[in-house]
Amino acid sequence: MLSNIFHLLWIINAMSIMAYGASIFTSKNLNLYNTIIKNTSTSTAYFRPTWIDVNLSAVDSNVRLLKEYIGEKVHLMAVVKGNGYGHGMLEIAEASISAGATWLGVASLDEALAIRSKFSHDIPILVLGYVAPQYLSLTSQLRITVTAISLEWVQEAARIAQQPFEFHLKIDTGLNRLGLITIDEVETVMKMVSLNPNLNCTGVFTHFATSEDMQNKSYFHQQLASFHTFLNVIPNRTNIIIHCANSGATLYHPEKPFFNMVRLGKALMGPPNEGLKHLLPMQLQNTLSLHSILDLVKQLNPGDKVGYVGEYTATQHQWIGTIPMGYADGWHQQFKATSVLVDGKRVPIIGRISMDQLMVALPKKYPTGTRVTFIGQQDNEIILADEIAQKASQPRSEVFTSLSSRLPRIYRQDGSIVSIKNTMLNP
Repeated sequence: MLSNIFHLLWIINAMSIMAYGASIFTSKNLNLYNTIIKNTSTSTAYFRPTWIDVNLSAVDSNVRLLKEYIGEKVHLMAVVKGNGYGHGMLEIAEASISAGATWLGVASLDEALAIRSKFSHDIPILVLGYVAPQYLSLTSQLRITVTAISLEWVQEAARIAQQPFEFHLKIDTGLNRLGLITIDEVETVMKMVSLNPNLNCTGVFTHFATSEDMQNKSYFHQQLASFHTFLNVIPNRTNIIIHCANSGATLYHPEKPFFNMVRLGKALMGPPNEGLKHLLPMQLQNTLSLHSILDLVKQLNPGDKVGYVGEYTATQHQWIGTIPMGYADGWHQQFKATSVLVDGKRVPIIGRISMDQLMVALPKKYPTGTRVTFIGQQDNEIILADEIAQKASQPRSEVFTSLSSRLPRIYRQDGSIVSIKNTMLNP
């Protein structure tokens, strides 16, 4: 099959010659082309040598350790929004459920529908963001729980809903994003629930703004105390899901504000904050690495410029390498502050990062095809996403979710490839 692929690529290249009157692309070759396309699984192929590795065994281990820590009576919601924090929404959801997660959390109804198409109705899904009330009949049919983001939203939902639907009531205790903000609003909603059988409030939750700030816990404690105050006006609390702990609140605070569910996203994929790793009650594994190759190596002369606008100028004879990775893949200009790994050594990115390519300074001449690691380990050197995030002055999750869909994801279990997802060939 591999020889057929190379033959196919030769045929495709030969097609360009036809513009000059050549007749290489014959009906025989066209038949071969169609045969190879028919028999080649493009959904498990990638042809550009830049890819993401995701270790599903590490996800499995992380979820099992987290479930053991929170206890059997506490639900673990695997939050897989943002394409599973860049790791792959469906793959991380499946691995998490298999390891013991009992809920899935997403940001939008679109994400929820994508998951529901692959998972049975026995797996509850909560949309943490806004869902327009006109779609509540759909969420009810597919057992998708929505978030009541305000009193006005509940009032509109009550007016529109033609059948019972499930929602979790969001309380804004200080993040000032979504949620009800006064006790009076919550009491009004609870009264509406008691009078309207279509309003089925099955949960109450809030979200912390500073759960990873261990130097000043006052705002965290203020939000937690506020949440307890709101809960005092919620009837039948033992019959609903109550949750407020994200990864930081679950792992770093002795109060263990678990109630009967925690929402974990970052922790599924490794230590939520490398700087707080010493506080973890268990050893979590990083699950994602990012790689490419040197596709061209050349030597510069003194005075040669590199990249758009000549941002970098060589001051001596110098080897550089070109890598098929750019800002369209999610590697933005602010990530230049972090080196990449070549042959187990850190080498700097030089010049401006292009849409599809970037250049690095090399200590010597390397053969083309030499592996380059952006996130991950080579020999004794390691680059973590936390380092990239810190130098770019942005959250680690932003580094992961910036990785675009055109990067194929290779999923490994126990060291073996179990699937490859390339949305360029299989949207």
